[in-house]
Amino acid sequence: MEGGGSMSFITENSSAASIKEFWDTQAAQYRESDIATAPDHYYRELEISRILPHIPSHAKVLDVGCGNGYSTAIFARERPRATFMGIDFSETMIKSAIKKPKQNNLSFAICDVLDLNSLGQKFNTVISTRCLINLKGWNDQAVALKGIREVLETNGRLILVENTKEGLANLNKLRLQQGLLKIKERWHNSYLPQRDLMTFLRPHFKLMHMENIGNFYYMVSRVIYAKLAQMEGKTPEYNHPINKIASEMPSLPGYYYSPNFMWILKAI
Repeated sequence: MEGGGSMSFITENSSAASIKEFWDTQAAQYRESDIATAPDHYYRELEISRILPHIPSHAKVLDVGCGNGYSTAIFARERPRATFMGIDFSETMIKSAIKKPKQNNLSFAICDVLDLNSLGQKFNTVISTRCLINLKGWNDQAVALKGIREVLETNGRLILVENTKEGLANLNKLRLQQGLLKIKERWHNSYLPQRDLMTFLRPHFKLMHMENIGNFYYMVSRVIYAKLAQMEGKTPEYNHPINKIASEMPSLPGYYYSPNFMWILKAI
């Protein structure tokens, strides 16, 4: 498990092709499972629960980087009067997505986040959930954000859920205090630089809400539980009951000990 006492991930300079190959492999292995795009089931459920209240009931939604459509299908089921299009650059992920039970308000397509204009339509809501961290770095991430703004209607809503370098650094401060190893970005990820992100967003969006949605969960799962596992000579497991309990708790606003942030942004 990420956050254990003996396991870390080393960041490499990776090409777009190698990142796509990684996700194609994940899709082939896990197919329609919720862990195809994120190994931590309880955190995935927590993330979905935080996003849902911000999706308008009659929205026209683009879910960018939807993977196998696990979250998208839940959003569509919970917002039956809204319409959803999930896109991903991995054809293998989309093949898994379209195998899901048919929902009249849900469709999927193959599309790269760097080429959203090829869709030929605009949306009043865009969701990006840990999609941009799979680009090669901030320059590509800024291009993607510009493309997202171009397919958003004026006054449209961007629900941006991404990992930041600063959030990870805050988490690692707590881990080091407990004698735990730093958690490193996985080789296929490039976490967003928060200062650059906020500077970029300012002329394009109005910030409506910001939340470090993994704050309490990460303090419990990646620090407290990880430390207990270390003391017992065990490897932490994503599916441990303590993680389930942590996922059902509030996120403790005002603290930033998780890499995972959510910004609700209004296009201007």
